[in-house]
Parts: sequence; C-alpha cells; structure tokens
Amino acid sequence: GVLASQLPKGAEALNAKSLGRFLEAYSNKLNKWLVNSWPAWRDKVLADPEFGYKLMVEETIGLGLAMSGTVAARGKDVLKELDFFFTDCAVGAVINFVIIWLLAPSVGKVAATTGIAATIGKLPAYALAEGKYTAAQRLGAGVYKGSLFSACGFLGSLGGTTIAYLLFQIRKVLGPEGAGAGEGKLPNVLANSLGWGSFMFVSTNPRYQLINGFEQVLYKMAPGGVAKAGSLALRTGNNMVGGATWVLWARFIGLQKKSDDETKKQ
Repeated sequence: GVLASQLPKGAEALNAKSLGRFLEAYSNKLNKWLVNSWPAWRDKVLADPEFGYKLMVEETIGLGLAMSGTVAARGKDVLKELDFFFTDCAVGAVINFVIIWLLAPSVGKVAATTGIAATIGKLPAYALAEGKYTAAQRLGAGVYKGSLFSACGFLGSLGGTTIAYLLFQIRKVLGPEGAGAGEGKLPNVLANSLGWGSFMFVSTNPRYQLINGFEQVLYKMAPGGVAKAGSLALRTGNNMVGGATWVLWARFIGLQKKSDDETKKQ
C-alpha cells in the first residue's frame, strides 16, 4: 500500500472512489514516476486517473491503425520511404498527445480573474464534462477546444509536410532513384495544412468530445476493467471512423480525387 504521507500533493483531497482509481493508476511505475516528476501530469492524473491509459490507447492502437493505413497507401515503396513513414509517425504521435492533453481535466489551475483568460478558465475541459456549466459555456468549450485542435492539425501538417519536402530534396541530391520513390506523392503544403486544420475542427473535435462524454459515464457506472475495455473499444472505433472521414473530407474540399485513389489501387 501507499502511506498518506507518500501520496503526491492534491491526492488527499480526492473522495474514496477517486482515490482508489488514482492509487490503481499510481501503482504503474511509469505513471508514478511521471506523477512525481511532472506537476502538470500529476494534475491531469488527479483529475482523471485514467488519463495515462487513454493516452496509451491513442498512442498504440490509434497510431497503429493510422500507420497501417500509411503502409497500405505507400505499398511496395514503403521500405524505400522509411524516412517519410517515420515523419508521419512522429507527427501523428504528437497530434494524438495534444488531443488527449487538451481534453483532459486538470486540478490546481490558477484561474485568471479578468478578460478573455477568465472566460476561458471557466469553461469545462470538454463540452460534456460533469459540473454546473451553462449551455453557452459548454458550446464555448466545444468551439475553443476545436480551435486549438484546428491549430494543432494545421501546424502538425505544416511541419510534417515541410519535413517531407526537405527529405525529398535530400533524396534528389543523393540520386534520382531515391527522389523518384516519393515523387508525385507529396501534397501542396498550405492546402494540405488547411485541410487538416479544418478536419480537426469539424470531425476530430466533436468525435473526441463525445468519446470523453461516453467515457465519463463508463468510468462512473461500470467496474474498472469493464470501463477500460469499453474505452478501448470506443477509441479504436473512433480512430477507424476518423480514417474514413478524413478521406471523405479530403475529397469534399478537393485535396483528393476519387479517380486518383482508384488509379493508385490499380
């Protein structure tokens, strides 16, 4: 067991059920180390003991599904394009982390008292979060987090696509064969970044808002193991839906043409 004196700051304020969930999460060595060495992580886990589990699911199952799609898209050229592949992995991992971090509640925040910061500070962590929030505050949380997601998607795509172009130029310098492997597959940097930014707002944001709302009910009503299994199923399904809706969105805004997809499959 863990003595009261050994608990991290803030744990003593938790109710019995929340403390039990926190201690279960705290028993994980990596989670314990992060809680003790990173105050921001500690505040996330105190507010949501399953924060680390949700992040792990996104960075393994979610990223794995996305990367399997990338491998399928690159086909036989994937071994020749490992630099592009790992760039995609890195950008995807960072975006997944940011999404989970932004929607996770936190304890110990010092709220501003005036201005826009004060208004934002009164918003729930996500639109369906428990608490006495007005409809306007819940809508504001959805729009605010959606805007942050959009900026994250835009910057992530901007950085990832720019790096891919730099890698392509390095390939051209090293030899025409290396350059040819990625030629014709790199999208327009600005158009692709705007596409990802808009997709994160209209698709990713509402999907993850709903996931957090469903998980809130799951962890409140179901036993821990059942809740975690439900969370895993929800997030796996969400990632599959996300992959499909991205293709639809990319076609809708003109980033991807159906004929192009069919040509690639032939």
